[in-house]
Amino acid sequence: MIRDIDGKKLKALAGGRNAAGARKKEAGTGIVHAADNVTLLLQCAHDWDALAEVRRDHERNARYKDGDQWGDVVPDPDHPGKMVREDVLISRSGRTPLKHNYLQQFLKNIVGHMINSPPQSVVYARTRDDEQLGNMLTNALQANHDLNRINRLDIAALIELCLAGVVCVKVRYDFWSTKNRRDGKLDLVNINRLFYNADTEDVRLFDLRRVGELHDYTFSDLVRYFAAGPGDVEALTRIYGACRDREQLESVYGGQGGQLRNLSFLVPGDAAKYRVIEAWEKVGRWVLYCHDYADGTEEVHTDLKMADVEAINARRIEAGTAAGLLPEDVKLVFAAEQYEYFWRVRYLTPNGHCLREEETPFEHQEHPYIIMTLPPVDGRYRGVLSDIIDLQRTVNRLLSMLDFIIGSSAKGLLMVPEECLPQDMTLEDFSREYVKANGVVLIRKGAGDKLPRQISTNGTNVGAWELLNMELNVMQQITGLSGAVQGQAARAGTPSSLYAQETSNSLTNYAMLYECFSLYCKERDEKLLKVIMQYTDERRYIEINGKGYDEAARFYEPEMVRKILSWNLVVTRSTDTPVFRQMSDDLLFELLKAGQIPLEVFLSNSSALPFADKLLADMKALKEQAAGQMNPELLAQVQQQAGQNADPRAMEMMQRFMG
Repeated sequence: MIRDIDGKKLKALAGGRNAAGARKKEAGTGIVHAADNVTLLLQCAHDWDALAEVRRDHERNARYKDGDQWGDVVPDPDHPGKMVREDVLISRSGRTPLKHNYLQQFLKNIVGHMINSPPQSVVYARTRDDEQLGNMLTNALQANHDLNRINRLDIAALIELCLAGVVCVKVRYDFWSTKNRRDGKLDLVNINRLFYNADTEDVRLFDLRRVGELHDYTFSDLVRYFAAGPGDVEALTRIYGACRDREQLESVYGGQGGQLRNLSFLVPGDAAKYRVIEAWEKVGRWVLYCHDYADGTEEVHTDLKMADVEAINARRIEAGTAAGLLPEDVKLVFAAEQYEYFWRVRYLTPNGHCLREEETPFEHQEHPYIIMTLPPVDGRYRGVLSDIIDLQRTVNRLLSMLDFIIGSSAKGLLMVPEECLPQDMTLEDFSREYVKANGVVLIRKGAGDKLPRQISTNGTNVGAWELLNMELNVMQQITGLSGAVQGQAARAGTPSSLYAQETSNSLTNYAMLYECFSLYCKERDEKLLKVIMQYTDERRYIEINGKGYDEAARFYEPEMVRKILSWNLVVTRSTDTPVFRQMSDDLLFELLKAGQIPLEVFLSNSSALPFADKLLADMKALKEQAAGQMNPELLAQVQQQAGQNADPRAMEMMQRFMG
C-alpha cells in the first residue's frame, strides 16, 4: 500500500537495491472525453436498428411456432403496389389455407430432452483444502437457482436460442420481497429490448463494446430507481413532462405480446410508461500503475498523479538518509502510466438526460449481461427454426393443394339422360328417389340403353401424396425427430441396444444447440456466483442442501469466501438424469451388500428411497440414545478393572459422574 513510512522501517527493509530504481515517466497531455449523452444515445439507437433482422426472424419464427403459418405478406395481384397476407390471398381463390404445425412438435422434443436430463451447477474446488468451501458455494448457488425459478428461465432461454439464435440474461443483486432480503437475481432480457454493437466478429463476443436494454417504467418505478429525494421527483417530472393521469390511459397492443412486437427505440408502447435506456459502454482511461517495493503491493490509481508518487519517494529518501541509509537502498514506489479499459453504465432518457452514471460496481469488472449466440458466420447467426420453416411451408402448400383437389374432384356424380325422366317427375325428385334406401325410379318407356350413370373420379393421383411423404421424411431427417427420440414403440424384433443407438444418433442433430445452451448456463452461473460472493456479507442459512454435503456447508460463511480467490473455484454442470441416478443407486447397493460401506453412508447418498432422510435421522437418534446408556454389567467390569490400579480420587469422581 502506497504510504509514507518512517526511517526505522526503511532501514529494516534495506537490503537490496530497487529493481527499477526511482524510474519515472513523463506524464502525457491525456485526452478528456466529455460525457456526450446524445452521442451515446445515437450509437445505441444504431446498434438497436442493426439487430432489426434478428428481431424480424425471431418474430416470424415465433409466429410459425404458435401456428400462424400463413401470415407472411406477399404482393397483391388484384391491387398492384399493395401487400396482402397469404391466407387472405388463398381464401380468395376458394381454397382453405390448411397447416400441420410440425415446428411446435420439434420444439417440444428439444425442451423435453432438457427437462428429462436436467443439469445441475456444481462448484468444484481446485484444491482439497477448499473442498468444504466448494460444497458451501454449491448449496448457495442452487438455493439461488430455486429462488429465481431457474427451471422456467432455462426453458425460456432454450426456446429463445431456437427462435432467434441468441439469448441474454442480466445478473444482478437486488431485493427479494418474498424473502425480505437481498440476493442474486436473474432477468431474461427480451430480444426486442436488447442492443449491442453489431460489428462484433468474435464468436465468443470478446469484442463487445456496448450493450444495454430498453426499460419501460411507471412513474413510481422511476422514483424508486432514480430518485434520492423529493427534489429528484420534481426533476423527473420536468424531464418527462407533466405527470399524466395514468389510470385513464389505455394502450392498444394488438394482441398478447404486442407491446414487444411493435417496440420503438425512443417511445414506449404504453402511454402510461416512461422509457429509460440502460447503456453499458467499454471506455478507456489513463491510470497510474504503482508498485510499492516496501511491502510488495501493486495498485492501480485513477486519482493519484505522478507528482504525488515523486513526493512520497522524496520523503522516503529523506527519512532513509536521516536513518543512515544510502539513497539507493531506500525502498521506493515505482509508478508508470498505462491505458486500461473499464465498463461504465449510463441511464439515459429519450431526450438525452442522464439519470445516473457510474463505473461498474461489480468486482468482476464487467457488465451484468451474459449473451450467448449460436455459432455465427461472418458475424451473422440464425435461429434453429429458420432452417426448417421452408419445409413447413411446403408441407402446408401440399396439404392445401390436396384438399382443393379432393374437394373439386367428381365424387358420385349422377348423369341422367333426359329421355329417362318420367313425365310426372322432376330432376330433383329423381335425385331424391335415387339416393333413398329401397328407392324405385320409373324409367320412361323407349329410353333404350340410355340409363342413368354414376361417375366417380380419382383426381388426387397426381403425385401430391408422394411429394408430401417425401417432404415429411426430409423434415424428419433434418430435425432428427425419429420414432426413437419421440418415444414411439420400436418395431418387432428391434434390439434395445439398437433402439438406444438410434436415439443417441438422432440427438446428434441437437448437439450444437445443447452445447451453446450449456456454455450459456456455465457463464451465467459463474457471474452469478461472483455477484453472490461479492455482496453477501452476512452469515445465513442455505435453504436447500445436497445429500452429499456436511453440516458445515448448510450455512453461508462470508469470512470463508473472503479467503478464497476466484481462480480456485470452477463452476461446471453435472448430469442428473434418471438413468444416472439409477446407476449410482445400484453401485451404492452393491457396496452395501459387500460390506464396503455402512448403512448410514448408503442412506445419505441414495436418491431412490423417499424415506432415506427420515430413516437416517432415526438411526442417528437411536445411536445418541444408546451412547448415553451403558450396560450395567459392562460398567461394573470396567470399574473393577480400573479400581485395581487407579487413583482413589479419580475413581470417586468417575462414580460420581456415572451416578
